Amino acid sequence: MEVARRLWDSWEDDAEIRDVATGRFIDRDKLHHVDFAGRGFSVKGPSITPRPPQGQPVVTVLDHGSSRVPYELPARSADVVYVTPHDRGHAESIVGQVRAVPREGEPLKVFADLVVFLGSGAAARKARLDELDGAEFTSDAEVFTGAPEELADLLLDWREAGIDGYRLRPGNLPYDLKAVTRGLTGALRRRGAFRADYEAPTLRGLLGLPRPANRYAGAVTA
Repeated sequence: MEVARRLWDSWEDDAEIRDVATGRFIDRDKLHHVDFAGRGFSVKGPSITPRPPQGQPVVTVLDHGSSRVPYELPARSADVVYVTPHDRGHAESIVGQVRAVPREGEPLKVFADLVVFLGSGAAARKARLDELDGAEFTSDAEVFTGAPEELADLLLDWREAGIDGYRLRPGNLPYDLKAVTRGLTGALRRRGAFRADYEAPTLRGLLGLPRPANRYAGAVTA
């Protein structure tokens, strides 16, 4: 992840000149070697492509808190961590663990994963799938079965526990994806908890993440 972030920064934002008259495409002083040397490989750089429009793409990590220091990897390397709480108290505990890990820069966004069987007939559909499989469906994430209004209540309750957002996994496609887009979003809008318009043109902006500064910008070059 460190290599990727260095490579994304290896072109300064104004490195491209594109001057037809002089034939200069890039300002070579604004391209930088990343000079990464790790245990398994090394990378000189720079990247073969310009810096991404968002500065750096959003980096997400699914972490169950099972590493030597729980949530150390996402705190060091990610913008968003996906977690798998199973109730309000568990969510609050996880958020506390995430926030206890030292981190530089913007606070880490904490998104909860949920598997959802949603809408009318959701329980019957899940039961039928369990019957066909010969066992009850289980997941690392909490499995929710119920109406969109009930799921909206749960999401807002966990938000009060410190969860910043959610990644919903439809239990049965396409039914539950349609129920999310057509039922849950409306239930959240009625509570004033879901956007009516896209207020930013990038994923970083929609998540409330700033565009990161280029670590090499202004560096003295030989």
